[in-house]
Amino acid sequence: MAKLVPKIYPNDYNENVPVGIGFPLVIGSPNENFTTATQIHDNLRNLILTMKGERPMHPTYGSDLFFLLFEPINEDDLTQAAKQTIEAAVQQWMPFVNIQVVTVTEDQDNSKITVEVDYDVDGWPSPAILNLTVEK
Repeated sequence: MAKLVPKIYPNDYNENVPVGIGFPLVIGSPNENFTTATQIHDNLRNLILTMKGERPMHPTYGSDLFFLLFEPINEDDLTQAAKQTIEAAVQQWMPFVNIQVVTVTEDQDNSKITVEVDYDVDGWPSPAILNLTVEK
């Protein structure tokens, strides 16, 4: 079960103590997150972009977003299916995150899909937006 985020974030005020690892990973250079908001953003990105079964010892970690990309469905149905798979993954692994809106835009000429996820975190005053670009 995922650990719930506390309402007070004492390490966010200490610029010398990283909260977690930042992404993308860069060889030879540490990429660290110094705020809880940035770490949650990176964790959400990793959860959505990880395929179920990809992570050893955690076969249910991730979402089925990648599998939806090759389905012969229209953009509206793809948006609805993407929202369902993202919400299911977030509910299981990051229950403190609330998904508000998921928008999927297809660029068939370049074989890309852009996913925009509007979310907020329990106890935080402002929402956040996660933008993902996935190539087919």
